[in-house]
Amino acid sequence: MDASMRERLSLAGLTAADIAWFESFGCDDARVPKPRAGEIPDYRRREAALNASVAALSFAERGESSEGRLAAAIGALIADAEDEAEGADSDE
Repeated sequence: MDASMRERLSLAGLTAADIAWFESFGCDDARVPKPRAGEIPDYRRREAALNASVAALSFAERGESSEGRLAAAIGALIADAEDEAEGADSDE
């Protein structure tokens, strides 16, 4: 993660621990780890901060930005985890 991205994420409200979490997988949207049930609130908070950091960009610019790609990947993983949880609930 470069210094400018680190600054943008800090300004968006992410903590040093959040930034370390992103760095743990190289800020690569294809490598975002799958959330466990207890981690979903943290994932939502990170997704919201990423979206806030690119709010002033156009739709196309968001999709091209690292923050936009990470937000999309996190959102998709949250949705997948929720779908799996609902499926597990309905199986009982």
